[in-house]
Amino acid sequence: MPLGDVAGEAPSGTFRFIARIVFEIVVDVILRGTGAMILRLLRPKHDPGETAAMMTGLVFWGTAITLFFLVFRMGR
Repeated sequence: MPLGDVAGEAPSGTFRFIARIVFEIVVDVILRGTGAMILRLLRPKHDPGETAAMMTGLVFWGTAITLFFLVFRMGR
């Protein structure tokens, strides 16, 4: 493999690696983690599924961000 091909692939691989880490943190920890915690509070005897936890987290954070901006605009 020529050295030029290796040098051209290195930044692309690095970017993919960093994007994967950011995606895993955002999706797993923030969305799915928050959703699972909310579902466990609402239904303590049921184990929340991945999709339900993700959707619950997405709705929660979407609502929280929307309310934050609405309150911020009302205060101006």
